[in-house]
Amino acid sequence: MSSAQPFSVVADFPGANIAVDRIDGNDIYVHQELRGTHPWWFHWAFRVLNANGRKLNVHFTERIGFPTMGVAVSTDCGATWHWTGPQALFPKEQAKGFSVTVPGGADDIRFAITIPYQQSNLEDFLQEFPQLRCDTLCHSRHGRPVELLRAGRLDGLANYKLYLSSRHHACEAIGTWVLEAIIRAALADTPTGHWFQENVEILAVPFVDKDGVEEGDQGKDRRPHDHNRDYATELYPEIIAIKKLLPTWIGNSSAIALDLHCPYFDGKCSYMVKVGDKKNLDTQRRFVQILERTHSGPGAFLESDHGDWEKGGNIYKNGVQSTLWLSTLPGILLTGTIEVPYAQIRDAVISIPVTRSFGDSIAKALRELWLS
Repeated sequence: MSSAQPFSVVADFPGANIAVDRIDGNDIYVHQELRGTHPWWFHWAFRVLNANGRKLNVHFTERIGFPTMGVAVSTDCGATWHWTGPQALFPKEQAKGFSVTVPGGADDIRFAITIPYQQSNLEDFLQEFPQLRCDTLCHSRHGRPVELLRAGRLDGLANYKLYLSSRHHACEAIGTWVLEAIIRAALADTPTGHWFQENVEILAVPFVDKDGVEEGDQGKDRRPHDHNRDYATELYPEIIAIKKLLPTWIGNSSAIALDLHCPYFDGKCSYMVKVGDKKNLDTQRRFVQILERTHSGPGAFLESDHGDWEKGGNIYKNGVQSTLWLSTLPGILLTGTIEVPYAQIRDAVISIPVTRSFGDSIAKALRELWLS
């Protein structure tokens, strides 16, 4: 296709977010939509149609930040993604943006701040593992069913219970890739998988902010507060449903509850956020030490990234987060947020295999913690 023919910039797929200011030749001027987030956040995703063979220069006209590996790109309608690398970003002395040459056969090229995980990805996961049960937790404000996954030993005789959640902040897609990876490890035909299937009942909410995920919202710092600061006031139907379900489901069992997140856009280490009383903090430290030993890579997980354990856990002024609420429930052995970077864990570039390796290591560390 000739580079003289017009192309278009659109945000018309699940998870997309962009506002086009103007197009001048091959220079595209855009900014991310905050959509109720205050004061700022950095999620964006869009596609360009019919720009085959062009070198596109994408300029962000408002404040923006990029992950360490540049920009995530897909040329097969979102089926697979790769990173441009930091060399695609404009030099530091210029305004923020990136340049990419569109392959000749790419009528549809997608750009995003990270590798997306949408409802379609979950549907692929469910099709791959028919033994994975999918119920409805509730319906979102916009009427979407909010998935509630059940896996492992479901006959009521499990020795342990594991609760997983992600997307309290809609933009943090890598957290959901790791959530899926933990469940994959629990369903695998491996010693770890067999142990989970015999001993652990798993409950998971992959999209806590379901509307935000599908509509491409930032989710983080949503006014008056986001989903992960709603565990006292209960503005959102998902949080109301979670708070109603979990205390009864956990009961007095030996339960572990992990919430998967992503840190700031340029983060390069994965870590567990401290929370709760001394008992939970001590158990967090044990788990971190086990996971450091269990996860040999790619992308090392290190206790040294966690600072001083004596300083206690995070306390937020604008609401109660999920793990702080969970830490107060009887039957909780361990709870905490695991932060997984958008683009790079130390020397490992984020990819689906990297997230699966990390999730497998988390599953092994959970088993060891329960049995220790």
